[in-house]
This record gives sequence, structure tokens and C-alpha cells, in this order.
Amino acid sequence: MSFWREASSVILLTKSSNVKNVKTVYWDHFRILCIKRSEKNSFLPNYTVFPGGTTEKSDSSPEWKDIIPDVMNSNLNLNIIGFNGSPATKFVPDNEPGSIPKDLSLRVTAIRETFEESGILLCKRINCNMAETCASANHLEIDSIDRWRKLVQKKASNFIELCNQNHCYPDVGALHLWSNWLTPPLLKTKFDTKFFLAYIESPVNASPDGIETSQMAWSTPDEILSRFVVGDEKLVTPQYYELLRLKQFTSINKLIYFARARSIEGCEQVLPMVIATKDGYLTLLPGDGMFNSSKKHSEEVQYNLDKHMQCFDSHVMHRLHHTEEYLPKKLIIKNYIPKCKHVLPSTILPDHKL
Repeated sequence: MSFWREASSVILLTKSSNVKNVKTVYWDHFRILCIKRSEKNSFLPNYTVFPGGTTEKSDSSPEWKDIIPDVMNSNLNLNIIGFNGSPATKFVPDNEPGSIPKDLSLRVTAIRETFEESGILLCKRINCNMAETCASANHLEIDSIDRWRKLVQKKASNFIELCNQNHCYPDVGALHLWSNWLTPPLLKTKFDTKFFLAYIESPVNASPDGIETSQMAWSTPDEILSRFVVGDEKLVTPQYYELLRLKQFTSINKLIYFARARSIEGCEQVLPMVIATKDGYLTLLPGDGMFNSSKKHSEEVQYNLDKHMQCFDSHVMHRLHHTEEYLPKKLIIKNYIPKCKHVLPSTILPDHKL
């Protein structure tokens, strides 16, 4: 358990400026904030990801009980389902006794990390009359926001001080549980990451911090995936998969309604199983007919270098083909039904000319 780290990430959406997608003949109604990790990062340098990062002890501090309104009566959800409906495997320890629960602390982590990496502060003023589970989040402008950003980057617990001095609190109710991805066995650094979806009315001028992040932009799923196809972006499996899932929505309003309604169902824990074959890496996801949830298969790459990928075909397929560099190449779905009332991702990549 000790070598796993817990993390949170925000898939932050905003309305698009009505850029017409002539290939699919519909209006693309939303954009996503994606950031490029700095080449200075030891983990996934130069990869494009959603804002987020690892949890810190202060994210679950009892002090949040005096900052977040009605914190212990929250109806937020963090229901993670294991393989075939079994209890989820625990890779990280529970919060310490007396701390706020994880359904809150992981949202605090996501909001804090988003502020550190992008400068977007998803907080609300104390005594704000907006509902605690409001459909949209807002960027809160505060005095000396750049100075506060540097202070929080330097020490995570300064986020508590930011909220106290500016009479605000993290807008945890605006973050809707979306997915739970765990690092595949091929990578040594292990993260158990909860992804939350949030919506902000209009794009904020986000800025990279120059330390962890080097670039960032509001882009449509097709724009990001098109850049990936031609090699201008590097994506890891969760971002690739979730962008293909978001591609299924042509309306921001329908997506937000779906995310809010579906989040009460929880989400499935996804710990990929990796097989090395003659043709590259085959990554099996829960629900695939060849998926094996045993500890050995989740912790070690299975080497079958004498076999082609097609040797592992199954009646039910929920898998990805990866290159030798372990970049996603193709998503394959056949006869698979997603758990927790989630939506299937698209398996069609956009035209690179978009």
C-alpha cells in the first residue's frame, strides 16, 4: 500500500465559442482546460493532462470543518465500485481519525491543485446564496491572487489560510465524481486518481506556473485528440479515454446534467492489465473478456512476446492498443456495457486536419 499515492484531478469544462465542426456537422458546445506538464517534471514530462495532483495532509485537515459550510452533512458521493461489483481494492490508507472524509478532502485536493497549476480559484464566498450543489463553479477573484498562488505552491496548508483570510471556501459541491483510474503496472510511480467533472460559465485566462506546467489552453476534445494523432500532444490512457468519452456529448447542458445525475451511482475502479505482445502493448480494462483482476496481473506486465494481439481477442472487448512507448494507439470496444450508468467512449479519432 505504501508505494501508492492518492491524487485528484478536475475535468474543467466551459462553453465553446460556437466553432463549427464541419466533419461531424454539429456545433461543438464546450471546451476543456488541458495543461502541458513541464519538461522539469520527473513524472510524465511534456504530457498533456487535466489539472490535478497528489493529496497533501492539509487537504483533510479538521480545520476545514470550520471553513466549509455544513461540512459533515455533505451529500457528496465517492462511491468506488470494484471489479464485477465487488468492493474496490484499497491502495491508499483512510484519512486520519478526526479528519474530514475523503469525499470532501479529495475535492479540496483537486481545487487546490487546479489553483496552483492554472491560477483558477474554484471557491465561493462565505454566506454565498448559491446552492451547495450548483451546476456551475466560478473563479473567485481575490486580492493578491498571484501572491497567494505562490504561497500555496510553496506549502499546501497555505490554502487553508487563503480561505480564512479571504472569507471563502473550496466549492466542493461543484465537482461531480466522474472516474477512478489507477496507474498500470508498466509505470513505476503509482497513483490512485479520482477524476471530477466541473463546469465554469466562461473561460478564465489560465496561466502556467512555469514549474509544474509549461502551457495550457481551453480546447475541444477533437482539437486535443487531433493534436495527439499528429504527434503534437502526448496523452496517457486516462486522458485519452476520457476525451473519447466526452466526445460523445454535443451539448454542454446535456453533459452537465448527465454528470450531476450520474455521479450518485459512483464509478468503477479502473486498474489496467497490461500484456506485452509481438505488436506492442495490449491494455485490458475491467469488463474485457480476457481481463484478470488478480494481484499478480494488476502489479506485473504479462509478457507474451511470441503472440500477436489478435490471439487475445474475446467476445467482450474493452481494451486499448499501445505503442512500444506506451502511448495509446487505438481503443477497442465490443459488446461491453459500462458500469454505474456511465457512457461508452467513442472509438473514432478525429480527422487530424480539424
